[in-house]
Amino acid sequence: MKVRSTEKEIMDDPGCDPVLLLRTVDQFAAINRIVSRYRRILSRLVLDDMELAPQRSYHMVDIGAGGCDIMLWLLRESRRRGLKLQVTAIDIDPRIINHARMRTADEGGLNVQMLDAFEISNLAPVDYVFANHFSHHLEHEKIVDLLGIIASTVKRTFVLSDLARSYFSYAGFFLLSNLFFRNSFAISDGLQSIRRGFLLDELRMIATNAGLAHRTSIWRLPPGRLVLHGTGQEILEELEGTG
Repeated sequence: MKVRSTEKEIMDDPGCDPVLLLRTVDQFAAINRIVSRYRRILSRLVLDDMELAPQRSYHMVDIGAGGCDIMLWLLRESRRRGLKLQVTAIDIDPRIINHARMRTADEGGLNVQMLDAFEISNLAPVDYVFANHFSHHLEHEKIVDLLGIIASTVKRTFVLSDLARSYFSYAGFFLLSNLFFRNSFAISDGLQSIRRGFLLDELRMIATNAGLAHRTSIWRLPPGRLVLHGTGQEILEELEGTG
């Protein structure tokens, strides 16, 4: 656990079993609900910000959206609050894209696209960027590059929520996954994801290397999560105007 693993996850292999892949994607909905705490993160950092100007229309990009379970919740919660949000959910695996489109065909406000995360500037204007369990798929240098692209694209806020690398997280997920998430890649890839996760100082160094230490804050969120929150250019300008 002292050093990030470089071993790839099975589902990152384009030739992996498609049945097990999509079963894993479907299981993400339960896994995310249990461990990701995305409702708290998005309520505090996105929805509360939208409520500062509720008459506006907003655009979010969700990187590595998988089956779009998180964005489905966000869109429904935004409507419940009377807010106007459009979401572009992106992934690079065509099998996951097709699966997500079928699952979300009746959901208004959601556009599922096959797009590389490093091309999100093509989707501008973008108010918010969110990525859950995505950064750990990349090596340090690639995360630095991606942060730079995100920071130059997003207007309001960007949030990268990912796994804290620890023995506690590893042991906890081992027990949880063996009880509830069999017959998929969830057990092996979940454990490997934790080995590819981050220490707090590692994420701080990544933000510093991207030249974004002044625009980001990083904190722990139990159980086993690190959240990187970055400020977009529009909010920076607002802060400068009130300063």
